Amino acid sequence: MVRFVRALATPLGRGQLRAGTGLLQPATVTGMDRHPALFATLRTLLADRAQPRLLSFGCSTGEEAFTLARYVPHATIDAIDANPACIARARRTAQSSAQRDVADRIRFLCAATPDAGGGDYDAVLCLSVLRHGALDVERPARCTALMPFARFAQTIATLDAHVRTGGVLVLWGCHFRFRDTVTAAAYRAVPSAKPPQPGPFYGPDDRLLPVERYADFIFVKSAR
Repeated sequence: MVRFVRALATPLGRGQLRAGTGLLQPATVTGMDRHPALFATLRTLLADRAQPRLLSFGCSTGEEAFTLARYVPHATIDAIDANPACIARARRTAQSSAQRDVADRIRFLCAATPDAGGGDYDAVLCLSVLRHGALDVERPARCTALMPFARFAQTIATLDAHVRTGGVLVLWGCHFRFRDTVTAAAYRAVPSAKPPQPGPFYGPDDRLLPVERYADFIFVKSAR
């Protein structure tokens, strides 16, 4: 089991990342409908499922979950974040007049792993979580000190354990390519209208790759 470390004890988890802390994405910046092309493709993929179950992993203050509830109105959603301040705010927002109509289909959980929701999902989303702001700015030759590839691969394997056969895994904002993981062998990529994600990207050896764009974000799990 992957050990996820809680975000820094600054307001809503914001703050300067420090090398060696082992943190996943510490920033809590989010917004409603940030990735319409991804959400629209997911809606199409889940259209024929009677009651799909979704997981928003690293949900921050809940805007992603509220957005998903509107794109996939027949779904129930578990929204998980390790930051208790984020979850507290999401729960308060769920009671607001703007979100009350979808709140009963969303369960906000303060947890560090996807296991908290229990069971499997028709779709798992992990957006702008497996990244480190300093890698964007500094582009070091190796990412080991900030976020090694091994942590990415282990996190992906943990998420995969909760994706049903035929289910969807959505990854965006990662500093690594899903295709470089062992887990990727069980998935096929699905095209999306979203423009390619810009780098930097790092390989399994933690070295900076000569790759500036990566266009695979949505993956469907095949039968093993």
